Amino acid sequence: MSLTRTPQTPSGAEAVRTTPSTTARKVAATSAALFAVALFMTVASVDVPHDPSNAALLHWWQVSGNRMSGLVSGLSAICAAVLFAVVVNHLRSLRAASKAPQWQAFAHSMGAAVTALWLVTGAARAAIGHLVDVMGEPLPGTDVLRFATALNYTLLGLSGMGVLGLSILAISVVVLRTSALGRWVGFVGAGCAAIILLAVAAQLGAFTTPVAILWAFCLAVAIWRQPQV
Repeated sequence: MSLTRTPQTPSGAEAVRTTPSTTARKVAATSAALFAVALFMTVASVDVPHDPSNAALLHWWQVSGNRMSGLVSGLSAICAAVLFAVVVNHLRSLRAASKAPQWQAFAHSMGAAVTALWLVTGAARAAIGHLVDVMGEPLPGTDVLRFATALNYTLLGLSGMGVLGLSILAISVVVLRTSALGRWVGFVGAGCAAIILLAVAAQLGAFTTPVAILWAFCLAVAIWRQPQV
């Protein structure tokens, strides 16, 4: 009579925490780098004048090229949202990251918030251009244009950068506590998150976009160099 041992099958979240393949790592690293590019395009492709007169604001929006830049900015923000989701899901799948379950859960929830808010940011930035150039509606009045401009700046500088800073902080803590990636990127991320969150509290979050771009490129390098274990 022989006894056979039934292999134990991992259940729940443990079943998806596996050693990433080379292809998966390269896809995640490329997504992180493209996320940085999308962030840059979101803020660099459009520049609504600050504190303009009603006539100047109306004239700016009457130029079709300016409305098109709003569409480009909105599409870039949507791309950033999708790419960030790819990166966060890759980090969640790492077996080593499960050693810090609370911080990993927080990082995942903040990653979902980043995706949601940047999708909304993209829609808000493209709204005027879509309304006029796609739907063929007349250009709104200056009150609506000022509100749309203020909403765009608030979504990016307050909500968008706020949740992004918290997500960077959570990912950095997971890296530092588990060594899922090189610890250097954890220290870089912690510093970047502190700068972003302090700027958000001071209502200057939009000016820290270059800091988030720097972190994203560093994360791309760290994921690309992630060892096969």
